[in-house]
Amino acid sequence: MITRRHLARLAGGAGLAIAAPAMIGRAEPAVIRLGQIESLTGPSAPAGVRGRDGTELALADLNRKGIEIGGATYKIEITIGDLANDARQAITLLRQYAATDAICSIGPTNSVGYLPIVPVAGQLKFPIVGDGSAAPIKVWNPYAYRVNPTNVSATPILLRQVVKKENIKRLAVLYDQTQDAQRADSEICKEMAGPLGYEIVAFEAFRTGDPDFSPQISTIRAARPNAVFLAAAPADGIKMAPQIRDAGIEVPMLTGSGSFQDPAYWNGTKGQINGCYTWIALDLQAPSPELKSFVDAYRAAHNGLLPAANCTFGADALYTVAAAQKAAGKVERGALGEALAVLDTVTPIGTHVHFKNPPHGDNLDPVAFAIQVNGPGTYVRI
Repeated sequence: MITRRHLARLAGGAGLAIAAPAMIGRAEPAVIRLGQIESLTGPSAPAGVRGRDGTELALADLNRKGIEIGGATYKIEITIGDLANDARQAITLLRQYAATDAICSIGPTNSVGYLPIVPVAGQLKFPIVGDGSAAPIKVWNPYAYRVNPTNVSATPILLRQVVKKENIKRLAVLYDQTQDAQRADSEICKEMAGPLGYEIVAFEAFRTGDPDFSPQISTIRAARPNAVFLAAAPADGIKMAPQIRDAGIEVPMLTGSGSFQDPAYWNGTKGQINGCYTWIALDLQAPSPELKSFVDAYRAAHNGLLPAANCTFGADALYTVAAAQKAAGKVERGALGEALAVLDTVTPIGTHVHFKNPPHGDNLDPVAFAIQVNGPGTYVRI
């Protein structure tokens, strides 16, 4: 389940550290080894692949110059493993990385993998930096972090902006009861109903991998909502959105974690999510100068497509590890963990990452805004 990814296709021919190692005199190559856990297959694969792609771009950027630590120039080597949307596999991969000289692990983007490795990271005293998981964490420890906005910080922003814009009074919710992040979004929809003045007219659950959603969709159609919140992993949502439209439900749909902005969603539904809403953290269509170079590099490597939100989270996770490693002053897990606990940095693509752990490992400065998608990866900011 673990493979080594070489990045020769990236601009400038940059690759993993093993391809162009830094040297300290005549000593062995100066390498910082990391693990990365992503769901590269299964229902969360679109998000996991984007997280990996973003990390690869950041890796190429960092390795072009190297990282100066204690008078030596280091480069980074990443070993990536596929959790295949299986919590047990995520734990197995983390234990494998912790048994090597890797100093930490990045990912995964999905909460199915991230939530179960949080306590394991604490047990192993092995730092992890998540790049997309958004579900609430009940018990944190000093070894677990994530750079991205979460359901708690971003979904209320999405609901406030879209409910006002579309004058939503009757909201239906269709959610995956087996996925922590999607279940959390469904509960937030309930909690926000009173404050925002809408009614939950249908609250329908399904399970990951269900082939047919017609019973739930029939209930939703009978409830006559004027919007549907679709809380599903990308692979399930891509199957579900066309079924919703085929049932004659033409109202706007909403989803969390930037899912609709991923070109895979547009292409998989043949554009049937046109005019629907989600949230992202960085404006990829009107990027800052710092972000523009990242967007341009991604587009050059991916047939001109805009990067998805999870690409930026993958890049931010690696940039965050690099910043903490420089602050630590030595390549050692404990020192890295201590640096992460109080880190306050702006990544090269413009994300402010600020931790104070304890009490928790979430970014203290998350930013999110609502968008309305109008093409594969493209959108209108609202």
